Amino acid sequence: MKRALAVEQLKLRRSMVVVVTTVFVVLFIPLLCVGFVAIAKSGGAGAAALKAQAMVVGEGWEAYMGLLGQMVSVAMFIGPGMVVTWAFGREHSDRTFPSLFALPVSRRSIAAAKLVVLAGWGLALIVLLLLGSVVAGLLAGVGPLDDVDLVPRLARLGLAGFLTALLALTIGFVASVGRGYLPALGAMILLTVMAQISVLFGTGGWFPYATPGLYALAGAEGIPEVSALQMLLVPATVGIVAWLTLRWWERAEVV
Repeated sequence: MKRALAVEQLKLRRSMVVVVTTVFVVLFIPLLCVGFVAIAKSGGAGAAALKAQAMVVGEGWEAYMGLLGQMVSVAMFIGPGMVVTWAFGREHSDRTFPSLFALPVSRRSIAAAKLVVLAGWGLALIVLLLLGSVVAGLLAGVGPLDDVDLVPRLARLGLAGFLTALLALTIGFVASVGRGYLPALGAMILLTVMAQISVLFGTGGWFPYATPGLYALAGAEGIPEVSALQMLLVPATVGIVAWLTLRWWERAEVV
């Protein structure tokens, strides 16, 4: 297992997919939120201003953190989902999967190492995103910090973002069974759409892929509270799909 972890960590560090995704999430999301808040604050009547005003609720840091919550619920699934798709799908697309049968490390251990390393990267990603968001907000002067309890809001966003990143690990099962990138990308898009639909119908709290996003925005107008049971469905879903992924890797055959 230690060897598998070392190899997967090395792959992650040298992957351009990981580098581009990390830079995109950590830098682009805070800048996008700052830009939307600034456009909404300008009070213009253009298409961009009207769109920003519809998304930004409140003023100052309260508006900024609310918008960040909306972005985190999507970015922390799409970004890590792309990396998970690469990590599991490349073994089939690059035709390296058959060679894994000759290694002294079991395929189950290799899959477990992928999940552990990706989960650790997801945690680092949300921490960097929140730090980058605070720095961007301070530099842009979105408002006085006295207007919002920043630490509790960051903690809530951090938990929501990490849970969303864990949900992205389930895409690895689709990439494995589908033996490539395309099935995983399709599943990622489908789950994102289903999460939005479940929220529209008021059942988002019971759909694990929508639960962290609702938790991140709890307290906002029109957003229902998320119960502890609904939150527990998220790690339960991740655990079940992770077990299915490990089982598939253990029993998979060369096709």
